[in-house]
Amino acid sequence: MNIRWTAVVSGFMADFAFTILLQVVILATGQSAVFTDPSLSNPIHVLLILIGASLTGVGGFVAGWLADNSYAMHGLLVGVVGILVAALANVGITVPPLLLLGQVIGCAFGAVGGMLAGRVRRSPRVG
Repeated sequence: MNIRWTAVVSGFMADFAFTILLQVVILATGQSAVFTDPSLSNPIHVLLILIGASLTGVGGFVAGWLADNSYAMHGLLVGVVGILVAALANVGITVPPLLLLGQVIGCAFGAVGGMLAGRVRRSPRVG
């Protein structure tokens, strides 16, 4: 298996940039409780966590697009790198389990994004 780490890092940077934009929107709309006390009973919190996970899917798509093979693996690695960076950034801070679940779901979304990129790249061009 040949992993192109430049593709993974590029996908992670896309995920990170979109996530920062999402966090700005969250803070601007007054939903900052999703960072400290997310709840499954609050549909806004669930939606924001799923949007955050889908942004990892976008990063996975970028990584898969830049990869030559193993598209899903490149997308999955975007999510794994995201978890590692978040773990380093949150040393000594208690992270709500629901946010951790969102990151794990993000890994799955990243793999799907990578697979979609592989399908788009391999599809025959018409025209």
